[in-house]
Amino acid sequence: MTGLIRCCCGLVLALIILGGARAALACACCTDEGQRNVGTVELDSGKRQEIESLRFGGKATLFTGAGDVEGVEGITTPSGSYELAAKWLDNRLVFSFRDKGGHTGTLAMARPNAVSVFEIDPRNVPDRGGQGPTLYKEWKLSAPAAGGGVFAPGSGPRQILTLIIHGHGNSCTSSIDFSHWTLVMQGPKANYTLYGNLVTTK
Repeated sequence: MTGLIRCCCGLVLALIILGGARAALACACCTDEGQRNVGTVELDSGKRQEIESLRFGGKATLFTGAGDVEGVEGITTPSGSYELAAKWLDNRLVFSFRDKGGHTGTLAMARPNAVSVFEIDPRNVPDRGGQGPTLYKEWKLSAPAAGGGVFAPGSGPRQILTLIIHGHGNSCTSSIDFSHWTLVMQGPKANYTLYGNLVTTK
């Protein structure tokens, strides 16, 4: 009987320790009201792995605001929407586009050494069951732009391509936190924005 009691006590103690470890792990990802994490950091292997595991949806939209598609400069035959395929080729992220008329083009950027991080409590999302507010997140990658096909007129020296991935989550960021992307072309020859969804497992 004494042995049985000792065994039960040991089992209870193990469960308490395991529960405490799980709680500590969960708390490491907890957030706080007013939390901010804004800055530029090294694109280390962990962040690189999360970014390279992103999957882009099959559609891209050209932002025009109150203007017309025809007014967008730097694209030979600008279109309001495109079929999209995106993949990493060695250290370059290549976006391939095709519009309804069959016109094609590519935008590419080399993988940079740094990533800009913007993770804040937006103050308008409810607490996640005692683990703190859900953060709004953006990661930004910027590099010299390379364009081909219909995007060739807008490529050249001092043209910068910036990929922004958007989403929500806790203090432990992974690829599944991100749900949308924005691609911004900036420079003396072209300034335009494309955007779309990411395929997530949430």
